[in-house]
Amino acid sequence: MKVCRSAGAASFFLLLFWLLTPGRVCGQETNEQEKYHVDSTLFVYYQRCRTEVTSPSVMQKLDTLFQMAKEKGDERMQAVALSTKVDHFYFSPSFEGQEDSLIFYTNTVKDFSLKTDQPQYYYFAWANRLITYYTKQKKFNLALYEANKMQKEAESREEIDGMQNCYQALFRIYQSKELYKQAALYAQKLIDMTLKYNMNQYNLANKYLELSNCHLQNNAPQKAWEAIEEAKKYIINEMQQGYLLCATLRYYVHVEDLPKAGTVLEEATQLYNSNTELKAKRLTHLLEAAVDYYMKIGEYDKALAMQTQSFGILKQNGFIPPIAYRRLGLIHASKKEYQKAIDNYEHAFLLSDSLGSIQEDRSAGEFATILGMEQLNQENKELIRKNQEIQLENRRRLIILLCIIVASFAFMFFREVRLNKILRRAKDVEQSASRMKTEFIQNMSHEIRTPLNSIVGFSQLLGSISGKDEEAKEYTDIIEQGSNHLLQLVDNVLELANLDSGTPILTDTKVEIGKLFRQWMEETKNSFKPGVEPVYEPGQEEVYVHTNPGRLTQVISHLLHNSARFTEKGSITLAWHTNPKQKLLTISVTDTGIGIPQDKQDFVFERFAKIDTFSTGTGLGLALGRLIMEKMGGSLTLDGKYTGGCRFVLTLPLK
Repeated sequence: MKVCRSAGAASFFLLLFWLLTPGRVCGQETNEQEKYHVDSTLFVYYQRCRTEVTSPSVMQKLDTLFQMAKEKGDERMQAVALSTKVDHFYFSPSFEGQEDSLIFYTNTVKDFSLKTDQPQYYYFAWANRLITYYTKQKKFNLALYEANKMQKEAESREEIDGMQNCYQALFRIYQSKELYKQAALYAQKLIDMTLKYNMNQYNLANKYLELSNCHLQNNAPQKAWEAIEEAKKYIINEMQQGYLLCATLRYYVHVEDLPKAGTVLEEATQLYNSNTELKAKRLTHLLEAAVDYYMKIGEYDKALAMQTQSFGILKQNGFIPPIAYRRLGLIHASKKEYQKAIDNYEHAFLLSDSLGSIQEDRSAGEFATILGMEQLNQENKELIRKNQEIQLENRRRLIILLCIIVASFAFMFFREVRLNKILRRAKDVEQSASRMKTEFIQNMSHEIRTPLNSIVGFSQLLGSISGKDEEAKEYTDIIEQGSNHLLQLVDNVLELANLDSGTPILTDTKVEIGKLFRQWMEETKNSFKPGVEPVYEPGQEEVYVHTNPGRLTQVISHLLHNSARFTEKGSITLAWHTNPKQKLLTISVTDTGIGIPQDKQDFVFERFAKIDTFSTGTGLGLALGRLIMEKMGGSLTLDGKYTGGCRFVLTLPLK
C-alpha cells in the first residue's frame, strides 16, 4: 500500500482539522498559516466563512473563496472551500432537501479531489460527512451501502487514508446498530492499521476503550481487560483518563469485583468534579456506570439519584432513549415501586414502538433507493454484456475466415482468450451484485423482524394480563395476528432470496411416502370448515422414495391450507400415484372450492400475486412452492381441465 503517501496525507488531515475548527487564538492562527503556507488573504476570508457555516449566505462566500484560491493556484484551499459547503449542509438544522444537497456536494468534493490528487478530502467528505449523516439519521442500510463502496475503492487504489476512514465508518454504523461483534472487528482493524503504518496516535486510547466496551457487550471480559491495559499506554490528558476510569468501572461491575469497582468510582468522581470540560461533555458515561454499580450492591436510592441526574442531561440534549426509561423502570422495580416501574416500562415501549415505525419507513425508503441504484447498475451491465456478446460473435466469424492463416489464427486465439477473461470478470461482478442484494434483503429482514418480535411478545404479554376483558383480548389477538402475518411475509421474502441466490435443496432422505401423506392430512384437517370432508387416495400401500421431506411438507401443507381457506363445503382430496416407466411420483390436491378463473391460472404463480386483494395472505406461497419443486427437479402446475374447484398437480422424479 502507499505508506509514503499516507504520511503526507496525515499532515493534510491535520491541516483540515485545523482549518475546520473555529475559535483559535491569533498566535496559533499565524503559526499554522505559516506552517502550511496558506495565503493570508485566503485564510482570513476562510475564517469568516467558517464562523457563518450554517448561514445560507455562506454558500456565495464559499464560491468567492473557491475563485480566489483558483486565481492564486491554491488547489488545497479550493478543496477546503468545497468541503466547507458539505459542512454547511451537514451542520445546518434539518430541512427538506438536505440529504440531496449533502449528496451533491459530497460528490463535487470527490470529483475535485480525484482531479487534483487530494484523496484526504475525498474520503473525509464521503466517510465523515455523508456516511456519518446516514448513521445519525438511522439510515443504516444506506450507510453500509456507501461504506462497502468506499472500502472497495480504497482497496483497489491501495489508499491507507481511505481504509482508515472506512473502518471508522463501519465501526460507527455497527456500534449504532448495537451489533457489537462486528463493531469490535472494525475497531480492532482500525487499531492495527494505526499501529502498522505509524499514523497519528492521539485518539488511540479512545479506540482501545471503545473496543473494550464492545468486548463487554459481547460478554468477553478478558478481551475487554486486555484492551483497557493497552489503552493505558496511550493516555495523554485528563479527558482520556476519565474515559479510562469509566471503562474500568464498567469492567469491574461486569465481572462483579465490587470492592475494586467502588474504588474506581470514587477516583473517577473526583476527576470529573475537578475537570469542568470532562464533566460538561461526558458526565453521562460516569453516571451510567455508577447506576450499574449501585444496582449491583443494592443501593437503589443512589442508583435512582444517578439515573435522575443522567435523565436531566439527556433531556437538555433533546432526546431520551428508550433504554434510559427501562433502566429507571428496573430501579423502581428493585425498590418495589411497581406502579412507577410499569409507567417507565410503558413509556419505553411506546417510544421504542414509535422509533421502530420510523425505522421501518426509513428502511423501506432505503430499500427503494438502493434497488433503484442496483437497477441502473444492472441495466448498464446488461448493455455491456450484450455489446461483448456482439463483439465475441464478430470475432468468431473473423476467426473462421482467417483460420487458414496460421499467424492470424494464433492472433485471434489470443483475442478469444482475452475476451473470455473479460466475460468471467463480468460474471464475477454480476455474482457479487447478486450476493449484495441477498445480504441486503437478509439485513432488511433482520431489521424488520426485530420490532415485529417485540410487538408479538408484548401483545402476548398484554393478552395474558388482560384477564377476562374480552375487548382487550380481541385487540391483542388482532395485533398478534397482524404481526405474525408480517413475520410470515419477511420469512417468505428471505427464503425466496436464498433460493434465487442458488441455494440447493438436497433430496437424499429416504422416507415412506404413504406415512408422510397420512401425516399431512391428519395435521391439516382440523383447519377444514364444517361440512368439508377430507379424502385421502393413496396410489399403493407402501412406497419408499428419496426426497426432501421438510420442503415437500412445506409445499403440500400450503396447498392444503389454501384449499381449506377457499372451500366452504364438499371435499378436499389428497391423492398420489407412481409411474414406474417414467420414474415419476405424481401428487394432487383437489378441492370443491371457489376455483380460479382460466385467465388467472398462470398469474397465481407469480410473486405477490393475489386474485382477491382483500383476502389475507402474502401472495408468495404458490411462487415459493413452484420454485422449491423446480429446485427438487419436479414441477407444480394447476390442472386447467378441472372445473369443480382447484386441482394442483406436483411431480417429482423417483430415485
